Amino acid sequence: MIRKFVNRKSELSFLEERWKSKKFELIVIYGRRRIGKTELIKQFIKNKPNIYFLCDKRGTLDNISRFKRQISKFLQRPIIATNDLEEIFDYLLKETKGKRIAVIFDEFSYLVEKDDSIPSVFQRAVDNILRNSNMLLILCGSSMSMMEIGVLSGKSPLYGRKTGHIKLEKLPFYSYFEFYPKNKIEKNIEFY
Repeated sequence: MIRKFVNRKSELSFLEERWKSKKFELIVIYGRRRIGKTELIKQFIKNKPNIYFLCDKRGTLDNISRFKRQISKFLQRPIIATNDLEEIFDYLLKETKGKRIAVIFDEFSYLVEKDDSIPSVFQRAVDNILRNSNMLLILCGSSMSMMEIGVLSGKSPLYGRKTGHIKLEKLPFYSYFEFYPKNKIEKNIEFY
């Protein structure tokens, strides 16, 4: 099945503007499952230096280990020995030598669900390492309540650190005609 990407122009434009800023950006993208968050990110990072990391539910150390492998593959260097996220980000910045890079943690909510200290770990990394860099960091998640409470709320350690956010909503009805141009209106109503 061929997937089409439609009607996320304003969101892509927002991300492109943030990319052009050339300063540190922390963007939070969240919304219900299966509405196109990952596809939006993949469209955005096309032809940009990036590390796209899909978190899973196996726990912090396993995810950090897999993230380090992604960095190693991106840099074409051996895997860094530390499991400290601040040190990992510091290493990444030194190795990229000031070049603009996008780092994406997709399904970030899985990390937080397994380890509620994760927002404070990212807070330290942002405050101590990333704030003065030109990295674009995206935290994306489908657990609406976790992203709103654990990342965006005033009680979150990450509060005040994001430079932008996108709450991705369901596509409007007319977009279904871009997906299914040959369908009659009744059929697209059924899909909607």
